Amino acid sequence: MTCVYPDCPNTSRTRGLCHGHYQVMRDRVRKGQADEHDLERRGLLLPKGTGGSPAPDKLDAFRIGSTVEGRAATGI
Repeated sequence: MTCVYPDCPNTSRTRGLCHGHYQVMRDRVRKGQADEHDLERRGLLLPKGTGGSPAPDKLDAFRIGSTVEGRAATGI
């Protein structure tokens, strides 16, 4: 899934935002310059508990003995 910020091609990591946009959003919320509810309403932030990285049990590819291969193994 790509970042929900308009025209951002980066992969989303937290609440639908890429790392960079999430950091900017958190900074502005902390400073009182933005409101999470307003951002959710406008589709610039997904609700808490959604749009994040896969749960740890979904990351078994990183365990010893896994047969999962990443895109780098195929030359992409």
